[in-house]
This record gives sequence, C-alpha cells and structure tokens, in this order.
Amino acid sequence: MRLILISRLQPCTAQKNGIRRMSKTTLKAARKPRILITAQDLEILESMVDLSPSRNAALNLLEEELSRAVVVNQDLKARAFCRIGSWVTYEDLASGQVRSIQIVMPGEADIDKRQVSVLSLVGVSLLGLVADAEFTWADDKGRPHSLRVLSVGDEHHAKLE
Repeated sequence: MRLILISRLQPCTAQKNGIRRMSKTTLKAARKPRILITAQDLEILESMVDLSPSRNAALNLLEEELSRAVVVNQDLKARAFCRIGSWVTYEDLASGQVRSIQIVMPGEADIDKRQVSVLSLVGVSLLGLVADAEFTWADDKGRPHSLRVLSVGDEHHAKLE
C-alpha cells in the first residue's frame, strides 16, 4: 500500500540535480487528512502568523492548515492528536527513518532535546494529526516530503509566555 501512495503523490513537474519537484497543483490534489486543534492553540498560532514579518513555506503551510482545522474542546480525550507540547513519533516515508520529537513554541526549540518548533515545516505538518495519518508537503525549493504519524503522547503542556 505504501508504494502505491508514494507513486501517486510524486508525479513531478521538473527534475533538477536529481531532485524531484512537485507542482502546487499536484500537492493540492493529494488528499489531506483531517486536522484537529484546540481553540487555545488556534489563537496562539493565528497570532504568530499575523505578527510574522516575513513569509516562508512553513508559515504559508501553517496558514493554509489553520484555515481547514477542526476546533475541538481542550479536554478532548477521544483520541490523542499532535498539538503544542505533544510528543510525536513519526516516520519519514521517503527514507523510512523513525523519529520522536516534541512540538514546542519557537523559543523552546532545541534539536538536541528533540524539541521542534511548531513554526518549522515538520512541526506544521504534524500539527493536528492523529496516529496513522499521513501528510505531504513541499519545502521552499519545491521538494516533496511525506510523513506518517506512528504515535502521539498525551503530554501537551505548552508554555504560554
């Protein structure tokens, strides 16, 4: 099944230096998983987008994902989802590499502690996903990236300073 999904999501419009690039149309055609967000996280992230002096792929993706997010109750216990403060284990579908990280506010990001900013492309792409969800996006250079959430920890203690 994984090979079918990858081949379906990777038609390229150009190849330069061996790097496959996906068009925005191809990326938008890929079915996106439902994402969940609390009202508190939504307010924080919308403020960050509004106050950002410059735009990049991560902020553009964040703005797009927030516009389609389903706002849920802060105390939702039905199924854990990736949010600020969550510990997430995911697989990079291109390399097969499995990583465990915590999604944190930008000022708390520390790669040595496996803490990734919610404003990074990986942080944004994980935001709102549940276990087994897959997500594909393109970086600033148009290179496709895909990941699958393997597990989401229950911890989500964001420092709101």
